[in-house]
Amino acid sequence: MSPLDETLVVGRHAVAAALAGRPELAQELLVAGGEKTPAVQAILQAARAAGVKVRRVEAASLERLSGSAVHQGVALRLAAAGYAQAEDIIAAAAAAGPAGLVLVADHIQDPQNLGALIRSAAAAGAQGLIMPKDRACPLTPVVTKAAAGALAYLPVARVTNLSRALDRLKQAGLWVLAAATRGAPPPWELDLRLPLALVLGGEHKGVGQRLLAAADLTASIPLAPGVESLNVSVAAGVLLFEVVRQRAGMDPSSK
Repeated sequence: MSPLDETLVVGRHAVAAALAGRPELAQELLVAGGEKTPAVQAILQAARAAGVKVRRVEAASLERLSGSAVHQGVALRLAAAGYAQAEDIIAAAAAAGPAGLVLVADHIQDPQNLGALIRSAAAAGAQGLIMPKDRACPLTPVVTKAAAGALAYLPVARVTNLSRALDRLKQAGLWVLAAATRGAPPPWELDLRLPLALVLGGEHKGVGQRLLAAADLTASIPLAPGVESLNVSVAAGVLLFEVVRQRAGMDPSSK
């Protein structure tokens, strides 16, 4: 299997989550030779129960394979599930009615931030994440580890044009909410009990002007004087869970 056909998941939590969530994709579990901790033993047991090949390797080999990601003595080779289709994510969000929620990541370039966005979106019950193909971080082992297993549950799609993706989301009945750095009301002053596409911008420029202009709603998070902005993954958590908070009081029959 070539590197293009597989994904390497590293770190104990991410490996355990991948084995629990998508065991059918697991190809081989790599374990550093001396690792015998209870956490690693539990991972070994799960891998063997799923019929996954286990191979002991030198710790230096895991270091080379995982790059800058911290492997904690384990790595899992997964057959690449591939990126999802944006249309499938949009259809799932439309089918969810008022519970529809899609995260749109506008040119996120830091893999730790992208992984954290994926993890937060999955935790908030989103149907998927849509991001551009160009000038954005792809799914890498660092992203996978930062997502802490959430990629087993959250579809991620790449598109050539985010503006057109927003048009499709609107056509499917979702409202577009864009995060603004200033000049917009805080999210708790908006009614977010709607099917939503939440747009978060890149680390340096925020949401692009074209996407801001296409938004139905904008929100900004109030900050103390002298603080310019929040990290994009922190802002995403605040906005996503304000949506969750407001929706918690919805009548389930309205979904």
